[in-house]
Amino acid sequence: MRRFLLDTILCSLFIFGIMGLFSSVTYFRIFDVLDPIGEMFSDFELSDVVMSQLREAPLASEDIVVVNISNANREEIGYMIQILEKYDPVVIGVDVTFAAPKPYAEDSVFEQTLAMYDNVVIGSELRLPVLDDSKDYGFDTLVIPTENLARNADFGFVNLLTDAENQDDVKFCRELVLRARVKGIEEEQLAFAVKLAQYKDPEATQVFLDRGNLIETINYKGNVMDYGMSSFGTRYFALDIHEVFNESFTEDLLKDKVVIMCFLGRYLGDKNTRQDLYFTPLNKNYVGKSEPDMFGGVIHANTVSMILEEDYIEYMPGSYGTMIGILGCLIIVFCFKWIYGALPNWYDGITKVVQLILVASISIMSLYYFENYNYKVELTLLIVVIALSGDSIEVYHGLVKNLFSKRKRSQLFKIHRNFWKE
Repeated sequence: MRRFLLDTILCSLFIFGIMGLFSSVTYFRIFDVLDPIGEMFSDFELSDVVMSQLREAPLASEDIVVVNISNANREEIGYMIQILEKYDPVVIGVDVTFAAPKPYAEDSVFEQTLAMYDNVVIGSELRLPVLDDSKDYGFDTLVIPTENLARNADFGFVNLLTDAENQDDVKFCRELVLRARVKGIEEEQLAFAVKLAQYKDPEATQVFLDRGNLIETINYKGNVMDYGMSSFGTRYFALDIHEVFNESFTEDLLKDKVVIMCFLGRYLGDKNTRQDLYFTPLNKNYVGKSEPDMFGGVIHANTVSMILEEDYIEYMPGSYGTMIGILGCLIIVFCFKWIYGALPNWYDGITKVVQLILVASISIMSLYYFENYNYKVELTLLIVVIALSGDSIEVYHGLVKNLFSKRKRSQLFKIHRNFWKE
C-alpha cells in the first residue's frame, strides 16, 4: 500500500507536469493557427449560459435612463443637459472624457451648463498602469477634463476592463475596476458608475465599497433595445438625441433617476456602428461570439444597477480552487490506478464514463450555484485534472515507469516480429 500511495503522488505530479507543459505551449501561442475551436471557446464561461439563457427576464429598471448623445458636440451636450435637468434627475452622468479644449463657442456653453448644476458627473481616464507592487498607487496618470470644466463638475474614470490591446481588437467586458490610486493624487479615484450610484444611494454604494475589492465582476441584467443582439433588451429605457431636444417623453420619466448620457450609435438601433461596443455575457451567441452586443454606457448602467440593488457576484477564492484541484487529483488518481491494476480490461470504459459523469456534475453544480446564489465556483483546475487523468495514468505506466526500469528499457529495442500470428 505504501508503494501504491507513493506511486499515486508521483502520477499526480506527472499530471500537473503535463498541465504545465500545455500551459507553456498556450502561452507561447505555438498552435494557435491549428486551434480555431480553442479560439472560439476562449471567451466562454459557464456563467454566460446563466446570464444569457437561464435567468428570467428582469423588470425594466426604475432607477436608470440611458440617453443617446449620437455625435453631438459639447455645445449640444450642454443644451441637452439643460433640458434633462428640468425634469429633476438625481444625477446626470456624461460618459465622455473632455480632455482637450474645443472652440470657445462649444466650450463656453458646456462650461456654463456645468456651473448651473451640482449633479453632473463627467468622464476621466486612467492611463499607464503601474505593475510594481511596491508602489502605493496603481496608475501613473489620470486624464481629467480641462480645468474650466473640471472645476464645475464631478468626475469618475470611465475605463472598462477588457483583454483587448487596442480599441480595434475584440473587447469582452466581464469586470470593472471600481477604485484606483494614481501617482501624485492623494484622493482615491472612483469609477464613473460608482460615482453615479453615490448620488442615488450613498449608503448602498458604501456597502459596495466596503467589500474592499479593487475589481468586481459585473452582474449583467439587461440592455437597451438592441434588436436581438443580446438577452433582455428592454431592461433600460433609452432616449434618442432628437427625443431630448423635442422633449418627447413624459414628465415623470427622469424624476429622481440616474441619467447616463452616452454614445448608442448615430441613432438608436444603428447596426452599422462599432464605436464603444463590447461583447458581454448577455450576448446570445455565447460561444463563438460574432457581433458585440452592448455599448459602454449601458455597461455602466448595469454596474449602477448592481450597486443600487446590492446584487453582487461572489466567487470562490483562487486558493480554494487550487486546493480542491490538488486533493481531487490525488483521489481520482488513487481510484483510477486501482481500476488500472484490478480491472485492466475495463479500465478505458470505466474511466471514460466516470470522467464524463464528474465533468457534467461539476458543470451542473456550477450553473446551479451561479443561478441561485450568484456564486462563481472556480473548479477549472479540477475539471482539467479529471479530463487528463485517465489517459495520463496509462502514459505514466506505459512510458514513464518503463523508462526507469532497465529490463523494460531493453525490451524497447527487441521487436517481436511475429506478433500478428498470436
